[in-house]
Amino acid sequence: MELSQVRRWIETQQADFLALLQLLVEMNTFTANTEGVDEAIGVISVAADRMDFQVEKVLERHRLIKAGNGCGPRVLLISHVDTVHPLDADFLRYEPQTEGYVRGPGIGDMKGGLLMGLWTLKAISELCTDFDVQLVVSVDEEKGSPTLEKWYATNQPGADYALGLEPNFPQGTLTPDVVLGFVEQRKGCGRVDFKIHGKAAHAGGAWQDGINAIEAAAHRILKIQALTDLEQGITTSVGLVHGGTAANTVAEFCEVAVDFRFVTQKAGRATHDAIKRIVEDCYVFNEGLRMSEAVENFTMSTYLPPMEKTNNQALVALVMHHIERLNLNMKPISRGGGSDANHISGSGVPAICGMGAPAEGIHTTQERILVPRMWDSLELLISTVYSLVTAEQRGQRPL
Repeated sequence: MELSQVRRWIETQQADFLALLQLLVEMNTFTANTEGVDEAIGVISVAADRMDFQVEKVLERHRLIKAGNGCGPRVLLISHVDTVHPLDADFLRYEPQTEGYVRGPGIGDMKGGLLMGLWTLKAISELCTDFDVQLVVSVDEEKGSPTLEKWYATNQPGADYALGLEPNFPQGTLTPDVVLGFVEQRKGCGRVDFKIHGKAAHAGGAWQDGINAIEAAAHRILKIQALTDLEQGITTSVGLVHGGTAANTVAEFCEVAVDFRFVTQKAGRATHDAIKRIVEDCYVFNEGLRMSEAVENFTMSTYLPPMEKTNNQALVALVMHHIERLNLNMKPISRGGGSDANHISGSGVPAICGMGAPAEGIHTTQERILVPRMWDSLELLISTVYSLVTAEQRGQRPL
């Protein structure tokens, strides 16, 4: 098969692709439903095995699907099978709609993209003899892939390039003509948690004997929120606050959770350090007791590095070359949310994301894809991977 024949080849594959997509969509793979997730992993593994790919376990539950003979640069396609849709929800079915739309739980995020990755391996196997392409399937990406984070961050798969198969993002309502975005930059994100201890007292009869932990938290919250700098791509958001025991009692404790986002590693470290300084300062001093509030358990429970544009622009240019060649309506975009591509980008691997199925309504009961445009995106993905794995064979330098 030649690259010019890929579109015709995709047409011959559509029935099998959609049949497997329906099967996967109607399997509930809510992250916490480990039985359902593992069952779906088994279905994917069987499909990959029937395509003569090697399937390996990664850290017990994840899968790494390998195609090729290990020659040339290694391209890693990043996917996940888990979704945010609970088992007891009403949103459980694959629902074809008019004009090529299909609605279903996880169909865009990201079972459509997962199968695009699998079929890309199949296409490259028919296009090339010497190549090295792998597809990772995470089982807990919707929680940040906590069990796979270090595997990505230390580039244990040995990838030379990484393509995330999160959805193509429509820049408006998903229609046959809307511009679709693939992702060249994703913000990093962090979460810090801390607890403030004050001193309980009766709010009426002994107010002077208390130290209000909620008051102390309020001082910190205002300062943390003020760290937001939209021009620099930095946001801070105090999203959870829990404190006190009763309205008529000076609050003895207050627990706070903070989300912060950033576009560079340097900005992420600086924002974390600024939050820490604010939290560790004292704000409420009781003169009579000669004491102030105390802080404990300042922890960073989440840290996802940004997917920066510093080392992926040649990869972006390659995708744009094929977008123009195929006359597709797509462009590179930036996103505020993270994905597993952030982890591997943080290790220095050139990475992009949003190379999956065009979708809208993700994480809602209106999640759906537009199938005709998915075939366009699949041809783009195959073309991009083909160029990466054959550059040296064609006498060109890899990116």
